[in-house]
Amino acid sequence: MKAVALSLYAAATLLAGCGELTHPVACTADFRFGLHVTVADSLTEAPPASAVVVARSGTFVDSVGPTPSTPVNGGGPALLRFYMAGERPGTYDLTVRSPGYQEWSRTGIQVTGDECHVHTIALIARLQH
Repeated sequence: MKAVALSLYAAATLLAGCGELTHPVACTADFRFGLHVTVADSLTEAPPASAVVVARSGTFVDSVGPTPSTPVNGGGPALLRFYMAGERPGTYDLTVRSPGYQEWSRTGIQVTGDECHVHTIALIARLQH
């Protein structure tokens, strides 16, 4: 009886050192982008003909473009969207350039994540002439 009590005590002590027992998380296999950037004219909401978007986080740089605007949802209104920072949390500085418009920028955009994916930040870059 004493040996059983000692074994139970030893097992409880070992488990206590492991911390809380949790169930594993089931992550999906999809790939998620940290930044979704829609580019539009600040007055008309129409997309410019094309744009270049650059996202920086430390030494990491993600650059897309020049990309032309394209119809979305089967012939709906044209949108200019950029998907960046794939599965990469961080603090980003974002710059958008488009011919005929002033440069648009934002700093300190925080993309967070969990054990599976990043949490997407959606932005609208409203460009001015």
